Amino acid sequence: MKKFILLLAILGGILVVACGGSDSVESESASNSESTASSSVSGGGFAELGRDLRAQRMRSASVILQDGRVLVTGGNQPAFQAGAVKTAEVWTAGSDQWEFTDDMIVERFSHSMVVLQDGRVLSAGGRDLKNTGTNKADIWDPKTGNWTAAADMIEAHESFPMVLLNDGRVIVAGGSARDYNPTNLAEIYDPNTDTWTQIGGMSVERIWHTGTVLSDGRVLFAGGGDPDGPYIKNTEIYDPAKDTWFSAGEMNVGRTQHTATLLKDGRVLVVGGRGKRQTSEIYDPSTNTWGEMADLNEPRAEHIAIVLSDGRVLVIAGTGSRPSVEVWDPSNNSWDSIGKLQVGRYRHLAELLKDNRILVFGGNGEDGILASTEIINIEVGSEVEQVVSTGTADPQLPTPAAIVDTPVPTATAVIVGRDVYEEPLEDPIEAEPDGSASLVPNGQPVRLPIGGIIASPSLQTGLVAVFIEVISDTRCPTGETCDEPGEAIILLELRQQDAPFGTTEMTLGADQALPSVKKLGKYSTVFVDLEYDSDNNPILTLAMVQWRKK
Repeated sequence: MKKFILLLAILGGILVVACGGSDSVESESASNSESTASSSVSGGGFAELGRDLRAQRMRSASVILQDGRVLVTGGNQPAFQAGAVKTAEVWTAGSDQWEFTDDMIVERFSHSMVVLQDGRVLSAGGRDLKNTGTNKADIWDPKTGNWTAAADMIEAHESFPMVLLNDGRVIVAGGSARDYNPTNLAEIYDPNTDTWTQIGGMSVERIWHTGTVLSDGRVLFAGGGDPDGPYIKNTEIYDPAKDTWFSAGEMNVGRTQHTATLLKDGRVLVVGGRGKRQTSEIYDPSTNTWGEMADLNEPRAEHIAIVLSDGRVLVIAGTGSRPSVEVWDPSNNSWDSIGKLQVGRYRHLAELLKDNRILVFGGNGEDGILASTEIINIEVGSEVEQVVSTGTADPQLPTPAAIVDTPVPTATAVIVGRDVYEEPLEDPIEAEPDGSASLVPNGQPVRLPIGGIIASPSLQTGLVAVFIEVISDTRCPTGETCDEPGEAIILLELRQQDAPFGTTEMTLGADQALPSVKKLGKYSTVFVDLEYDSDNNPILTLAMVQWRKK
């Protein structure tokens, strides 16, 4: 077995989790008058108006697809009984346009959606046309644009989190059942068998709570409660490997309709929510403790929190139809107000796009349920630091005209910084023949064609890379004499769940003894080799390595 020993510096990972919407008796605008339509992109600066949704929506659900498009489904609309609809729309960056796709099987709002590992989308739960909780589930195929019915959940769930586990299954927990009362029931969906299995319940009944996948694959469920109180402090963790629940202690304040976001270092930032809406705090899974953080500039609930590619956390709008946006900086624990939306809103949605812009859409505003869409432009820090390996061995290099059975170069170590981790690489395997993502463990290289995708160790908590192109390859062909050894430069697109990091270049020098390494949080992308098939098509060998601090 060909192996490398990699010693890499440690950073942290990024994930994003947002909570669901709700009813409220607070003094907020909630009329059913129709919003004013906007037919084209306008404005400038911090937030620009984009093209409207095809339908007004609040308490809807959205996901960003593997190809970068955005899918939104269901929600409340003012012209329908109980407000529940089954329509769905897709936004495409190239056209800045929302277009209807196939309708869901069931009308629903206050439901949840998740992208499965094969790229399909599971939509489940919510309230139906009768304004009662539903146990119905649908699956949307992005290749066909069609919905098909999935197996029914065992129990109805509404205003609940739905989370993709590392093994591809999906967990739902809590929410309100058909009787409108909060529940502690939890169940797991297996897309391979289209079955739901009930598991042990949470220690308390929850609604409008959050579910956050931790770095180790466990899931943190926090807070919850009726919007009018009482608000829950209790938190707990589900371990899918042991099928067991553990206490995660209590937050400093009870909260509901808050957000919970996984930070680079593996901790979880909890923000706002009804209760002490201007507060924030952090959960540290390494110590199983909670600690208070700086207060926000404004109180918020029913807002959206998104992790930027530089690790900061952006918080958008919230109850009272707030237009303001602020950002939390983990380096100094500070909140800074950085701009305003053109339309204040709450019960809205937002997705981080591949180019680091943020798409904000729908919700409830001063004029009622909204169709308006805005795009936030914000500067972010450097994407990914490139680390070029060094060594003394002289590997054989591929000839760009044909397949070359090049042995993986052998060397001792790459040392970057003082925190190190040792990880062997297995023999490379071929990419999935149908073009879908190759889901592999850390340390498993995959031979990717142009457009090939590697995800490791999962689409949910791991790193995803797409091979975009070979920018240049000046390496000296085998058997020829060249003045310079040359180098190969490739372009990758990187993302982690709903946090796209944009494109980045990687370089492999002909005189390198080890693969090139690029760090991204707790994961590193490893450029192992670049060769060409008989038709001169490039084949990239790429791997992912996860950090564990020694």
